[in-house]
Amino acid sequence: MIEVADLYKSFGDAAVLQGASFSAAPGTATVLVGPNGSGKTTTLHVLAGLVTPDAGTARIDGTDVTTDRTAAQERLAFLPQDVRFHDALTPRQVLRFYAGLRDAPDARLDALLDNVGLADAAQKSCGALSGGMRQRLGIAVFELARAPVLLLDEPGLSLDPKWRGFLMDRLRARVEEGAAVLMATHLLDVWRPLADRVFRCEGGTVREVKPTTGAVASVDENASAV
Repeated sequence: MIEVADLYKSFGDAAVLQGASFSAAPGTATVLVGPNGSGKTTTLHVLAGLVTPDAGTARIDGTDVTTDRTAAQERLAFLPQDVRFHDALTPRQVLRFYAGLRDAPDARLDALLDNVGLADAAQKSCGALSGGMRQRLGIAVFELARAPVLLLDEPGLSLDPKWRGFLMDRLRARVEEGAAVLMATHLLDVWRPLADRVFRCEGGTVREVKPTTGAVASVDENASAV
C-alpha cells in the first residue's frame, strides 16, 4: 500500500509539491502523468526515502518513510529513470552486491541475467554496456528483492519495444501477485494498458483523471524536470 497525504516540498524558491495526496492499493498499477517539473519524480523520491518532504506524510505499507526510512525501504524497489552503476563492475558483480543487501540467494542471479538478455554480458564492465543494457540490468536489480511495492520513474525510455513489452509483462505479473505498482511517465500510450488508475500532477497537487480522457495526454516536455 502506498499512501501520500498533504505532501509539501520546495527546492529553494520552487514549490514542487503543495499538498499532494493520493493512494495506491496492493494489486493495482497507478500511473502519474504531468509536465516536467510537476513533481512526479519528487513524489517518487520522497516515497523511496531519497528526499525528505517539508511537510506531510508518505507511507509504504503503513510505515512512515520519513520517521522509519529503513523499514519502509525494505518493502519497496525503485527503478530510477537514469540507471547508473560503477563502470568497473560487471553485471554479475552488481547483482551480487544488491543480493547481499537484500539477503537474496545467489542462485537467482544467473536466471535474472538471462531473463533480461544479459547472460552473455555478465562479465563485461558496466562501462561497456549500452544505455538499453544498463536499463535492463536495472530491471534485474529491481526484480531481485520481490518487493511488495514497486516504484518506477520514466520506465522504458532507453528500451526498445521488445524490452518495454517484457517489463510490461513483468509488472502485470507482479500486480496479479498483489504488488502495488506506481510509475511516473510521459509515455502514457505505452503504459495505459497496465494502468488501473491515472493521476495528473500539476500545480503541486495530484488529481485522479480517467485514463480514457484526453486530459492526461497534454504535457509540457520543455519544462525543467523535478
